[in-house]
Parts: sequence; structure tokens; C-alpha cells
Amino acid sequence: MMSKFVKRVIPFESCDIPAIQSWLEDMAEKGLFFKECGVFFAKFEKGEPKDMRYRLDFCDVVACDIPEEKKELYERSGWNVVGDFKNDCVVICTENPDAPEIYTDCELLVKPLKNIMLKYRIYVAALCVMLLTALVHCGLPDSVGVIRFLCNITTPYLAAALVLIVLLAAEIIFGAARLIKLKAIAKRIKNGADIPNGEKGGFSRAVGKVLIPLAIPITVAWAAFMLLPDSAADSDAEITDFSALPFPTCEDLGWKCDEQRSSAYGSDSVDSPIVNKRYFLGQNGDVNFQTEYVDMNSEHAAKLLSEDKIERLKQYDEASYNTAMQRRYELERDGYEINDAPEERMLYEYDADGAHVFYLRADHRGMDFHRQYIIVRYKSIYIEVSCESTDRYLGDLIPEYIDFLKSAK
Repeated sequence: MMSKFVKRVIPFESCDIPAIQSWLEDMAEKGLFFKECGVFFAKFEKGEPKDMRYRLDFCDVVACDIPEEKKELYERSGWNVVGDFKNDCVVICTENPDAPEIYTDCELLVKPLKNIMLKYRIYVAALCVMLLTALVHCGLPDSVGVIRFLCNITTPYLAAALVLIVLLAAEIIFGAARLIKLKAIAKRIKNGADIPNGEKGGFSRAVGKVLIPLAIPITVAWAAFMLLPDSAADSDAEITDFSALPFPTCEDLGWKCDEQRSSAYGSDSVDSPIVNKRYFLGQNGDVNFQTEYVDMNSEHAAKLLSEDKIERLKQYDEASYNTAMQRRYELERDGYEINDAPEERMLYEYDADGAHVFYLRADHRGMDFHRQYIIVRYKSIYIEVSCESTDRYLGDLIPEYIDFLKSAK
């Protein structure tokens, strides 16, 4: 036996009052008459198609309890109470085309409308917080973070994150549009005008059918996403053959690294902004040597990332130097004798032979210790070298790094 009731996805929220009324009237013309609704679905009773008039009133509805005096008022005017719409509005209907409109006192209508608007303001604000936290969790929205995000977009983690971000943004836009529409209705009522009828809301209906049922799944997905660590950093594979690296390693520069304390990683992708990436870390005693080689499919992306690294190095070195000098000043002020010469810092940034070069060197003369950073970018490739050592300067190797990048295929 077929059921005489059917369920349909609710394509509107409570704020789309004119569109909801038209939707219920359209359903009645198809022989489906509204009975009740939940969060996402409305229940209709099957019957003979009829021309019905539906209206949503704004009297306070608490736990679906509609006051008897309100029901009697509707009935005297020729309207019948059907139920409530999401505990925000009372749904009434009539078959009489001449039944008087139910909206009379503007002040009684504006107050409950403001309560609904407050509800949607909180909802949109919560969505904005969710979107911002999701962006921060992905390292966005700064421009460098965007490039890094796109570099790993093919991973399931970030692909799912992108879908979540797009859906959250769509929910915010849709929610903001509904709030604007609700404010317009409140202003219209306050000025003594009637609520408009006959709005179909075709586009809003299509979007609502998708986004409204997704509200809770999106919230659950966001909570799960925020609890997960960023897995993009785990996408690089280990490299055991250091001779296959496309740049000089410790041993190529005359330092023998401890194999137990040396490692290399890399990744290749034709679908990512980073086409080729290799990373090497080597240590031996007081020698710490790191090299990162990045080949990107865009000169602009390589420029953006390398300039970000340069700026961060400048800030880090400046802070380290100021801390060291402040400590030295405090010791001298307290009467301690310091025989070591203060740290000397040299910073060079220039263009040479089509490449952009950054070289930072800090010398601790008392300890005969050198801290050095080199970043060389040529077209879409850049290489970053950092070294803490006790013997040689790397500045003499900059021309070799330039030639190396220019010869890279």
C-alpha cells in the first residue's frame, strides 16, 4: 500500500518568506499539501490538486505550540492553521481567494522578524569563523600560503580541504543573501507595506536544495578537518642515493657528513606548481649543512616563494643579532669583561648573470664560527643553502650555483 505522505527537501530558509509561500502554493497545485517540516525535509499529504493560498505569520512559536486565540483569529478570517515552519513561522492556508490578508499590525510583525534576523546573523558569523579557521589550518590566506596550498592540492587531504572551503564560502554567501533579503522585508513592513507575494525564487530554490541539507555535514567535516594534522608535509619521499641529488652536497664541498645524521627527500609532480623538489640535510660535528632545490612551473611563483624566504631570513637574523647585542650590553653593564669581538653581519642582495642572489653571513670571531645563508633564483628554479661551520665561506660558491641553475634542464 502506497503511503499518502511524501517528503521533499526544503529549498528555503525561514527568511525567504515570499518564496516559501509560492513554493507551498506550487506544491498544492501538484496535489501535495503541507503538513509539517523538520530541519531539511517537509512532509506533504497527497490529494487532488487545488489552488491554495499559503501565508507565513510571525507570531512566537515555541515547541510548535500555537496559541488558541491566534488559531481562532485565523479561522474568523477564513484561514486554517497547518503547522509551523522550522519553529520560526506559523503556516496557514485557505482555499478562499477573497480571504483577507492576515498581516495587519506592523509593529507585531517587525519584532519577531528581528529575532529571526539575529538567528541568521549568528549563523553567518559562525560560518565566517569556521572558514577563517579552516584557511589558517591550511596556511592561508597569505599569497605565499596560496602557492604552497596549490603545490600539494593533488593530495587527498588538501583536495578535501578545498572542497570544504568552497562549501563554507558558498554557505556564507547564501546566508548573507538571505539575511539581506530578510532585512529588506523588515524595512518594507516597518514602512507599512505588505509582504510581497508570488516570488518563485528559482535560483535560490536550486541552491537551497543543495546547501541546506549540507549544513550539518559541512559542520561535522569542518570539526574533523580541524582535528587532523596537516598531512601535506608528509608527501615527500626519502632519497637514499645522495649522488642523485641535483646540487652539491657536503662531500662535494669537502666536508664528510655523518651518514647516520644525513637525510634527503624529494617529490615530483606535473600537476603541481612545484615540478621538482629536493631537500638535503647533513651534519658532522660542528658542521650543519642544508640545501633545498625547488623547480616550479612558474617564474612568478618561484619569485614569490624565494622572496618570502629572504624576508623571513632577514627578520630572523635581525632579531638574533639584536638579542645577542642586548645580551652583550647587559653583561658589560653589569661589570663583566668580554674579550670576544662582537658578531659581524654582512648581507648582500643583487642580480648577477640573470639570477637573483641573496647572501647573508654572520661571523662570531671569538669562536671562529660562521653562519651563512644563500638563496639563488634563476627563472623558475631557486636553491636555498644554509650552513653553520668553522672553516670556509660559501660566498665563493655563488657563481657555481648560478651556473648550476642555468644548466638545469
